[in-house]
Amino acid sequence: MDRPAPGLRLEAITPPRQDIMRIWRTLRPIREIRRQRDVSTIQPLYFPEHPTDEERAFSATSAYVARFYPQGSTPPQWSQAAPTPRATSTLAPEAESSIQAAMHAELRAVREERDRLRCELVDSCAEVVDYREVQTELTRARARVAHLDREMARLSAPLDRVRKRACDLAHP
Repeated sequence: MDRPAPGLRLEAITPPRQDIMRIWRTLRPIREIRRQRDVSTIQPLYFPEHPTDEERAFSATSAYVARFYPQGSTPPQWSQAAPTPRATSTLAPEAESSIQAAMHAELRAVREERDRLRCELVDSCAEVVDYREVQTELTRARARVAHLDREMARLSAPLDRVRKRACDLAHP
């Protein structure tokens, strides 16, 4: 006797959290693929034979410092007598190689930091995209819950009438 009226369909409502977790599990591999694609897109190949503008500027500055400020000395005193020729190096070969090694180490550290920051940027962009996707899905889930609430409210009035009629027929 407690059969619902024809066309009345009550569905179990899935809580939004379960929908979100299902969507999150579905999108996780896609997010990883996007992250890897973005890393390869953002991080261009590095060719040592074609230095960047920053590397050229660093190299020129390093050469200037190495030439005019030899290791451990004070700035040179300019003499008025004869200008020094600019083409020759005043450093000993071992001092020059140690300066170059230090410059290369610094350059390597700067490149590693640049690469790390690029990876962080890609991860941050992926997180923002994921957050937006989750927000969109959450909005959809909330709209579905609101729609189902309205549907239940709309159908509860006829259901109450059917139950009352059934109760009146059972107890005259």
